Amino acid sequence: MVPMFRSLPAAVLAAAAALAQTPPPGPPPGSISGVVRNAVTRAPLEGVHVYVYGSPAVKTDSQGQFAISGVEAGRQWLSAYDERRAASGNLYVLVNPGEQVTGVEVPIKLGGRISGKVVDDNWKPIAGVSVLLLERRFEFGAMVYAPRLTVSTDQNGRFLLEPVPSERGFLILVRNMLNALKPAGDAPAVPEKRPRVLVPTYYPDSRYGQDAQTVTLTPDESREEVDIRMASDTAYCIEGSVAAPGRPALPSVAIAERQPLVSGAKFAPASVNTASDGRFRACGFAPGEYRLSASSTEGARSQQVYANAEIAIANRDVHDVKLLARSPGVISGDVSWDPPPRANAAGTRISVYLKKQFAGNQYADEALPPSTMGGAMAIGGRVSMSGPFTLQGIPLEVDDYELELGNLPAGCYAKETSFGGAEVHGQLRLTRAVLEGRIRFVLACDGGSLTARVTDHEGNAVSQAHLYLMPAGAASEAAVSEVIRHGDVEKGWSTIGSAIMPGKYLAIACRLELDGTVETLQKLWRTRSQAKEVEVGPNAAAQVTLELVEMN
Repeated sequence: MVPMFRSLPAAVLAAAAALAQTPPPGPPPGSISGVVRNAVTRAPLEGVHVYVYGSPAVKTDSQGQFAISGVEAGRQWLSAYDERRAASGNLYVLVNPGEQVTGVEVPIKLGGRISGKVVDDNWKPIAGVSVLLLERRFEFGAMVYAPRLTVSTDQNGRFLLEPVPSERGFLILVRNMLNALKPAGDAPAVPEKRPRVLVPTYYPDSRYGQDAQTVTLTPDESREEVDIRMASDTAYCIEGSVAAPGRPALPSVAIAERQPLVSGAKFAPASVNTASDGRFRACGFAPGEYRLSASSTEGARSQQVYANAEIAIANRDVHDVKLLARSPGVISGDVSWDPPPRANAAGTRISVYLKKQFAGNQYADEALPPSTMGGAMAIGGRVSMSGPFTLQGIPLEVDDYELELGNLPAGCYAKETSFGGAEVHGQLRLTRAVLEGRIRFVLACDGGSLTARVTDHEGNAVSQAHLYLMPAGAASEAAVSEVIRHGDVEKGWSTIGSAIMPGKYLAIACRLELDGTVETLQKLWRTRSQAKEVEVGPNAAAQVTLELVEMN
């Protein structure tokens, strides 16, 4: 006997199919509530941002209390931060399905304050000088300092720097704004008969950053009597000429001081007018290094001209400085392959750009709120995947740029990058000799990828963490800073690209977030013994399982 089947309506079948494909509902979310306290005084803190992965951040109330709803079940990383106090803190919280976790206390380490007085050779207070707080960073494979805060001394020579992040080493630099003597013709011919000038001074009384004393605060510390004695020195003159062939004379020359240890900072320059024949003379400069520049930036970039020079003043006036204005320059380069690209990639055009970020017209030694007006300049374009290329319209100024290579086919990467024969890792420092250099890219298309499964010590998947990949052969933190790769860990998994240069790497998963400062990279470097070595082969997809590394 043949069985009889009755057809079901199409809508019923569709509903059944959809039900079969719908994943079972996850565990119900929970919530976390508690209070944020000063880690030192235990006082509750208002206005602190608190968040966990997958939930919006909330702010603490006047009693330091917070409540976060919709928190996924599991071991959560709770973070609190307050930029106004240069403070942060975090801890783990276990949330069971549907549980309301209460009474959580989050201690955070507040930044502190540094106060003191600036005096001259005769111990008299100096009003109106700039006091800069300098933090350590890695640039161009070396450690440098960059301004974090700038304030001015009051009429009694006193200053207050706040907030200053705790448990980090800073330098303090005091300098007077440059102010060339006007008219310079009134300056006596003999330097020793001129009024003396203040020289830039690092705390406590050093002219050179290498000899300065680092200041490190404990959480919520108020460090007082950080007094700095500024020395004075003979004032010297700079004279020379600006030539702009075929153009009217450039009206002025800007003279800015350079601090070799301080990177990425432009100090307010002194400006001196040029005569009708382009000659200029300015006086009132202490021994040190200076950058002279003149420009006409009206019209299109191709119509603009730039002139610059770098000088050093030792113990005498500087004469006959020549600035020759030139139109924007050209950088030449070429692209080659090792091994040759795959057939489907050979016709692709890639992009090559020089990029420079700038923040309005604010200078590092101006005690003003951070400028909100900024922007970027990008020079370059699309070039052929192989052969020569040129970058047009390069302002002939001494400056730092990011060298960006983009639009590479999947799996392709820059195997070697050099400028003027020197290896380059993303940053390029242009000088007056820029036209003598040549950018060279050696590309390859055998890049691999890495997928990591990240768990805690109990084997549970973790979120809101970071995966870092460092070349196993990197010799120092500075070397790592230029080539480290990063991926975010979400729900226990993280993947880094499809263009990792084949080789051996150290992989580590942690909560630490690199912020560009030396301290965070040094923390990561110190834990490399806990990293797992992994080899990424050509065109290979490497896999690794990592246990989250806890850092204090």
